[in-house]
Amino acid sequence: MDKQPNLKILLIVNGVLHSISACMAGVWISELVSSSGAMTPLAWFETALAVVAIAIGLSAMSYIAIRHIPTLPQSVRGAAKAAFIGGYTAIAAVLLLAAASVLGAPAGERAHLEFAHQEFKTETELRRRAVATIENREPFLIDCENVGDAMSNQEGATGAFSREGGDVGRVAITLSNIADGCKSARNSIYANRAYLSRQFARADRILIDLRRVIDSENDRHKKMIDARKLADEWQRVMRGINDALATEALFAASESLTKDWHAAGLPVAAANAITQNFDGIADALVEGLEDIAALKERPLPGIPVVSNIAYLGMYPDATLSALAIGAIIEVIPLVVILLGMSMMERGIMPPRAPASSAMPVLVAANDDTPRPKRQYKRRSAKRDA
Repeated sequence: MDKQPNLKILLIVNGVLHSISACMAGVWISELVSSSGAMTPLAWFETALAVVAIAIGLSAMSYIAIRHIPTLPQSVRGAAKAAFIGGYTAIAAVLLLAAASVLGAPAGERAHLEFAHQEFKTETELRRRAVATIENREPFLIDCENVGDAMSNQEGATGAFSREGGDVGRVAITLSNIADGCKSARNSIYANRAYLSRQFARADRILIDLRRVIDSENDRHKKMIDARKLADEWQRVMRGINDALATEALFAASESLTKDWHAAGLPVAAANAITQNFDGIADALVEGLEDIAALKERPLPGIPVVSNIAYLGMYPDATLSALAIGAIIEVIPLVVILLGMSMMERGIMPPRAPASSAMPVLVAANDDTPRPKRQYKRRSAKRDA
């Protein structure tokens, strides 16, 4: 008679692990059915049904795999085992993500806020350096204004740049317009200086408030809401700073210095003199402004809404432990199932027949078998007479 192994302990262990996995999946499901954060009675009912269904389903799969797959014929047992392992692995992968997302959600949200805070600091510093770069163009604008006014006055007084018969008034007006353009660019930098100072101070306060929110002991949901409000305010401040960066005025001033004066109809002497006197100022005005203009057009970072599963891929360093724990919760039941199937197969395996020997085997008689008594013949005594 075959001796069946006792697999109750393995089934109990799997039942406990499947219950834990179902509870983790239940937390995941609760976030799906209640996007606003408040659980209604219907959401609680749906979550409870899902938890019970997952726990019972996984336990039933374990029981079927351990008790019935090993009893199948050898011809179909391998295919059934492979199909079960493949299906269970797919289910375990989904539940692993669910468990890891639940366990790693706090660490993922913290990493998400820390990353956003660092991005805000980086973007603020980039714009602060951009403002300093633009303000450093002020000496070149002063040179442009002084050279333009001096050349315009000289042309108006002596016609030094239009002696070949050009229009003295037209050349003087052109030079005066160049000086006025440089003066307007310098005034725009002066006008925005106080505004930019206030905006950067406001941005620094927002970053300090965001740090306080991140380090606070508030609820995760409330912390995320407060952080997003501060992120929206920071974006408004950065858009104001972008609008105040006077890159367009500097580009316009540089363009007025680098136009083709010969093609503009000025005399050759006037065109050559303007080009020579303004040589180098135009390049100095726009040096590095392309990067600042690209910075203004670049989308501003924020704190977008991210699912818990997305944290696993976005911040693997912070959620690696959650993935490891989820893998343990889901892999151990599979190992237990394979162990139970192996034990079951050994239990139902028929006993091996003893190997036949070529030499005759001497069978000793049982010691308890009664032996017949030996008959002794009495010998007659013969005496010699």
